[in-house]
Amino acid sequence: MTPAHTLSQAEQLERDARFEDAVLAYAGILARNPKNARALQALDSLRGRLREQREPSADTKAELEAALAAGRPFEAADSCGALLKTFRESHFLWDFLGRCHLAAGHLDNAATCLNKACGIDAKEAGTYAAMGQVHMARGQLENAVALYRKALALEADCLLALRSLAEALPLQGRSAEAAAVLRRAVALAPDAAALHLALAGLLQKLGAVEEAKEHYTRAAGLQPDLAAAQFQLGLLLKAEGRPAEALPCFDKILRASPSDDRARTERLHVLAELCDWRWVKEYEEYRRLLGLRSSGCDPSALMVMEDNPDLLRVRAQAYASEVFPEVEPQTAPPAPQRPERLKAGYVFSARDAEDVLNHHAAIFAAHDRGRFDVFAYATGPGLAEETATALRSTVSCLRILDGTSGAAAAVKADGLDIAVDLSGYCGGNRSGLFSARLAPLHISWPGFPGTMGTAAFDYLISDSTACPPGSERYHNEHLLRLPESCLAVSPAETASGPDRADCGLPDAGFVFCSFAAASQITPREFDIWMRLLSSTPDSVLWLLDHGAHAVSNLRRAAAARGVDPDRLIFALPAERKAHLARLTLAGLCLDTFTVNASAAARDALAAGVPVLTLPGRQFAARTGASLLRAAGLPDLIADSAEDYEEKAAELAADPEARAALKRRLRAQQQDAPLFSAARFARQIESAYDAAYGQYLRGVAPGHLTLSGTETPQG
Repeated sequence: MTPAHTLSQAEQLERDARFEDAVLAYAGILARNPKNARALQALDSLRGRLREQREPSADTKAELEAALAAGRPFEAADSCGALLKTFRESHFLWDFLGRCHLAAGHLDNAATCLNKACGIDAKEAGTYAAMGQVHMARGQLENAVALYRKALALEADCLLALRSLAEALPLQGRSAEAAAVLRRAVALAPDAAALHLALAGLLQKLGAVEEAKEHYTRAAGLQPDLAAAQFQLGLLLKAEGRPAEALPCFDKILRASPSDDRARTERLHVLAELCDWRWVKEYEEYRRLLGLRSSGCDPSALMVMEDNPDLLRVRAQAYASEVFPEVEPQTAPPAPQRPERLKAGYVFSARDAEDVLNHHAAIFAAHDRGRFDVFAYATGPGLAEETATALRSTVSCLRILDGTSGAAAAVKADGLDIAVDLSGYCGGNRSGLFSARLAPLHISWPGFPGTMGTAAFDYLISDSTACPPGSERYHNEHLLRLPESCLAVSPAETASGPDRADCGLPDAGFVFCSFAAASQITPREFDIWMRLLSSTPDSVLWLLDHGAHAVSNLRRAAAARGVDPDRLIFALPAERKAHLARLTLAGLCLDTFTVNASAAARDALAAGVPVLTLPGRQFAARTGASLLRAAGLPDLIADSAEDYEEKAAELAADPEARAALKRRLRAQQQDAPLFSAARFARQIESAYDAAYGQYLRGVAPGHLTLSGTETPQG
């Protein structure tokens, strides 16, 4: 555009009484040609006419706000600066320029402009709210909250102050108050999708899941392209065991943004939970970059798709960079000697509490209380009172943390020597609690069987079967290898169980079983299972009922492989004691490959049912082998897929061999290392002593392999 043409345009704007636009046009001409006499004269004249006005027109204000909202703070600031030469005492323009500098991260300039605005109008609530945001950006939380409250004292309905205060209060451990503030904001602006989204996230942290779901749904309805609302709603539905309802949430995101890796990962995992094996081809299409660009992706979902520990570590590192953005370094030893009793704290997600009770509580109770104080911490909502009561009986202290910023301070106050994470990334858990240095030593104990991908953890509890020599490179943590197994099993109490008819099983015929999670079942092992049914007359495959969609897909898959779908028997979920009792009806538990069905295998071994496994490369693919070696049943560890199929077929065809194997397993429950909580507790205590001894000597963490002959310290 030529200067002459621009001048003509400016003059036309002035004739149309669009004075602020004309000022900007003349200012643009002079920025290019400061000596343009016609523009100088016209601008001086126009400013003289406008001096009687203190503020620009409503249209001009709206145009400026639109530019800032569109993410163009520099352009908006330039326009605002030009207008300030005319409207020198405009509260709006000084306030707006301050907000532009705030958006650009220029905090000192923002404070200067906002202070000028306050000097012009000391009763404008929004300016104090913006000043509070400047203090928040500087890390001055108390000052920010005070300014938000001053804004609300001036105008109780100031949305900026309400929204900003709700963001600040959880950092003071006042999440419930923050939720009340956001509810006020939502009532004032019920059509603001961003407010519903913020309230939903806060309610979710407080455990009000149903109300959170309502607000995620409302946010997604108001703004269908709001990916965060769709994503969080999908995660909630998935966590509730409703994968078929979660799937459309992720699909909506991907239709708008096909490169959204987080949504892609969740879509693939949901398909796996539905036993919809279309995910296999789709994963191959996207695997090369999945979880390695933009936002990190949940490693617990990705590990079921491929047994590739090198790739899993890189993906875990990308994910961890968001969950643990800053890691507090290890502190120096306070004293040269081990305390009389080491304080060990076990941290887990409240939704994992039932698993912790079943698989760890016996070990908690078996700790030597002369040498260890045992603390437990349940984070987040969802801890059932009966589970909490049972856990309290096994530890010195159980604390329930709400997952807000005060959680780390509560743990630190106990003065732990060792903090142990039992949940990791299981089920998409994103607790960044271990970013803070909760104790001199941080240890991961695989509820999540793999690396956390962060320097927040010093050690990973493992063993030489799950993590053989050479696997060190797959983990950010240093391996702390126990001498027998990193897992333990408490044998089930002998009790009379149901008969076959009660469980929907035929009166006769061999029963293969796999009570694996639906996402762990892939075409690779399912093909073998169907061949086993075909080669074993009257046999059936007993599986968990994971919902109508998964059942239907598995039945169709069986039919496609020439097997009568009615030979797949589906067991409804049951209380654990009843489940262990019914398991005795199975002849052999078949493990999954890419991610072993560790929980199902432990239950089977506890019930006296043999487990057949095929170890892979990643930690998650080797837990079955670790269990069987510690159970004294190494002959049930297959060398190949062919060996796995052959061993299963042989056992199914030989009743005497099966009976002998079951008798042997029952005998091993009395003597094998896997089945002794007390023996395991001594070994884990030796591991803690070894790692803590390194720390006291000022030696950096390193890989440690215990022999089982260590002498207790302290």
